[in-house]
Formats: sequence, structure tokens, C-alpha cells
Amino acid sequence: MAKEAIEQIRNAEIEAARLLEEGSQKSKDTIREGEVFAEKEYKRILSEAKAQAEKIKESAVEEGESIARPIIEKGIQEAKDLTNLSGEKLDSGINIIIERIVRGNGNS
Repeated sequence: MAKEAIEQIRNAEIEAARLLEEGSQKSKDTIREGEVFAEKEYKRILSEAKAQAEKIKESAVEEGESIARPIIEKGIQEAKDLTNLSGEKLDSGINIIIERIVRGNGNS
């Protein structure tokens, strides 16, 4: 009977050691799975954030270009208009500017 009790205790100790090892391994596996999941989530979130930032950047560039386009076109048209001025209109404009300068400074 004592031999059976000792055998049962030994079997219980072996089973306890096995359960501890199994629990330890499951714990390690769970931690590793958590780390892998966290890494995947980090990469996914980072990728989504980069994509969203790129969309915002593209939208800002498009908005800036749409605001600048009419201003640039107006400047180009005004430059063309200036280069197309006839000599008579140019002389007239120059005379007006000279008169204003002379009147502003007296009899210079």
C-alpha cells in the first residue's frame, strides 16, 4: 500500500511537471502570437496613415494648383497684353508716367 501511495505521488509530480511545462509553453506561444499580431497591426496602421497622409497631400496640391491657375493665367494674359501694346500707347503711357514724376518733384 505504501508502494502504491509513493507511485501515485510520483505520478502526480510527473503530471504536475508536465502541466507546468505545457502551461509555460502555452504562455510563451501566446506572448509570441501577441507580438506577431501587434507587429502586423502596427504595420497596417502605419500603412493606412501613410496612405491617408498621401491623399491629404495630393488634395492640398490640387487645391493649391486650382487656386494658383487663374492667377497665373491672368499674369500670362497681362504679360501678353503688355507685349502687344502699340508704340503709340507705350509712348502715351511713358509720357503720363514722366508727367507724374515731374509734377511730384516740381520742375526737375
